[in-house]
Amino acid sequence: MAIELKNIEHLRKAIDAISSFISEGNFRFSDDGIKFRAIDPSQIVLVNFSMDKKVFEKYSLEPTFVGVDMVELSKILSRSMPNDKLILNLSDSEMNLRLDGAMSRSFSLPLIDVSDNDVNLPTSNFDATIEINGRIFKEALKDASLFGSSVVLRVKGNELFIEARGSSGTLKIVAKQTKQVSVTCNAEVVSKYSLNFLQNVVKEADPNKKIKLELKSDAPMRVSYKIGSSPIEFHLAHMIL
Repeated sequence: MAIELKNIEHLRKAIDAISSFISEGNFRFSDDGIKFRAIDPSQIVLVNFSMDKKVFEKYSLEPTFVGVDMVELSKILSRSMPNDKLILNLSDSEMNLRLDGAMSRSFSLPLIDVSDNDVNLPTSNFDATIEINGRIFKEALKDASLFGSSVVLRVKGNELFIEARGSSGTLKIVAKQTKQVSVTCNAEVVSKYSLNFLQNVVKEADPNKKIKLELKSDAPMRVSYKIGSSPIEFHLAHMIL
């Protein structure tokens, strides 16, 4: 009873993104694949990730859920080499991972008790949707970090405004509708978010693909993109303007 994965990179990136916020959580292994959903201790970020069983070369596990230290799992996956294959299986007390390549390396992580209360995805009627090239958005957030620890996102018409303000200066970026930026807006939106959290949310997004931002004034934002073919979404709480 095990699963095998040749392209470890996509799983590694997903776990790296998740472990930026969530140190431990439950993996759910179902007949359809792997799912992970959790909220960070400060209740600022909710993460929802899934990996279809079709992504795996072999997928043979009984449906179950297990609690894992996400930081330690991230460290193990970071040790994978380009041609390694991941073989993962579960015992009653451990998650066993083997990286098979030029050498075979085996790691065991003890399973931990994590609250198995279901985390419900928030339902929200967003007023604006932006699809923006990953590299452009990441660079804009780097610009914002020159001046502030938070960022204000405004959407009006078919334009996205990214603003930051600090004692050393201010920044205002205007992103207009282009091939790299798509804006749909039903109502003008203004909302503020932690810059550090938002940068960590998008850090594993492919710079050559689109990140989807869904916004409403003074409300949590949904940020979603794909890592390989696997969808990951974050619900990021807003700050008081």
